[in-house]
Formats: sequence, structure tokens, C-alpha cells
Amino acid sequence: MDKYSKSALNAVRYMQSNRTESPVEAWYIATGEQFGEGSWGQAKGCPRTAFLGICEEGLVKGVKPGRYNKRPHSLNKQYALHAIALFKQDASNIQRSNKELWSLVTRGKNIQSNYQVEMVKALWAENLIV
Repeated sequence: MDKYSKSALNAVRYMQSNRTESPVEAWYIATGEQFGEGSWGQAKGCPRTAFLGICEEGLVKGVKPGRYNKRPHSLNKQYALHAIALFKQDASNIQRSNKELWSLVTRGKNIQSNYQVEMVKALWAENLIV
């Protein structure tokens, strides 16, 4: 499992265990542990805005909806929401490869993935998406 998926899972666990109520703080704690405090991996925006975006919508178990991103309509949030919609439409979509899912999520556009789909798959597999 990639480090961003681990970070997302850990961030949810931190919120569920009341270590923090803030998805933003939970993400920074979890990515700091995976990549190191202040590292490029911790600062990477695409996975962060995707994670915070699904938290904003109340789609992560145990996380209150709210405004957690600076831009509430970011593309990364939309990619994550589209991935969740695909899984809700047909749960067997989780069996698809990350590359295939990314192509579906981006509607075939030649855009490089930044762990948005992998992170959603990890949360879905652990029953953390509502």
C-alpha cells in the first residue's frame, strides 16, 4: 500500500480515536509520520485535497462534514468523489486496476494520477466510506 493511502487510513483512525477532530490536522500528523515533518510528501496537494474533499462531503465514517479545503471545488476532490460514485454504483469496480479506475475518473484524459484513486480504494476497502 502506498504512503498516501496509509496516511488517509491513519488520519481517519486519529479522528475516530479522538486524537484530533480536525481532518486537516489528522492529515498532517499522518503524512508527517509517513514522509517526515515538512517534507515534499507531506506538502503534496493532490492527495491532501482529495482526502479533505471527501471529508468535507461527510463521506468518511466518523468525520463531520465541513469546509476543510481552501478551494471547495478542486479537481482532486472531484476525482475522489467520482471514484466513490463508481464504487457505490458497482462495488466490483474496486477490483479494477488503479490505472483503469483513474482513466474512468478522469474520463480518459491524459492526466497523471497523484494517489487520489488509491487512497479512495484503501478507505473503501476498510469500510470507511459512507
